[in-house]
Order: sequence, then C-alpha cells, then structure tokens
Amino acid sequence: MFRGLTKLFGKGQDRGFTLIELLIVILIVGILAAVATPLYLGYVKDAKTAEAKAVAGSLWSAVQAQAISNCGVATSVTSGFPKAGLTSVGATTPSRWSVTGGANTMNVNCTTGAYTPDGILFTVAGVTAASDVNFIEVQMVYTAAGTPPSTLKCSTDSGALFANC
Repeated sequence: MFRGLTKLFGKGQDRGFTLIELLIVILIVGILAAVATPLYLGYVKDAKTAEAKAVAGSLWSAVQAQAISNCGVATSVTSGFPKAGLTSVGATTPSRWSVTGGANTMNVNCTTGAYTPDGILFTVAGVTAASDVNFIEVQMVYTAAGTPPSTLKCSTDSGALFANC
C-alpha cells in the first residue's frame, strides 16, 4: 500500500510553493496596496474635514439662534460657543479644533429677518497639538447677495487655498 501511495504522489518530491509563485503573489499584493493607499488617505482627509464642518455647522446654528433671540442687537460669535459645545475660548474638548473670529458680530433685522454680516464670520481650524488635523480649516462665509447666502469654504492645505465644500 505504501508503495502505491509513493508512486501516486512521487518519491521525494517537495510539496510547496515555488519562488516564482511567491513572487507573483507579492507583486499582486504590492499592486493592491499601491492602489488602495491613496484612496484610504483621501477617505481619512475627507472624514477629518467632515469633522471640522460639523463643528462649523453647530456653531453657525447656535449663532443664528442667539442672533434671532437678540433681534436687532449685534450678537458676537462667542455667544454661540456654549450652545455649540465649545469652551469659552472657542475650542473643542478634547482640544482638536479652535474657532477664530469670535469677536465678529451678527445682527438680525426684526422686521425683515435679514442678516447683516458680510464676509467671513468665523474660521474653524485644527489645533497644532492635534497634528492629524492641523492642516484643515473651514470658514463660514455669509454674503447677503449670494445664493445660498451662507457657505462653507474648506482648505486642506493650512489655509492657502479655500474652495466650496
């Protein structure tokens, strides 16, 4: 019986992978990694930008609510910090994002409901200590004549170039 099995499988043959087979597998894995890595990094950057946009959106909603409740009175962006979940200096907890432009004000006309700010209302930027987001900035820009009047401008190159996001 042992002789029959030896004849069937071959005597003394190693059963394993050849060097060529291993090299082909390594080449295929390398190609997949080369294609997947840039896509993955793009997804990570988009997720971090979405995090900054969420902070900007919550602050914008809080500032609007505060300005509407103070109808006819100039309301500073800093008044929206507590409602947006920010500290008194405009930072998130943990400290990943900070807001600049907190001294800017917004006024709502009691009769027409029109907003008075024109230009950049505030900027949300990644803090230096959080090195994974320090290159991202999101600006809330309000232009009364614009359609829509309020837009977010994003930069993923430390504020060098802003585009609609």
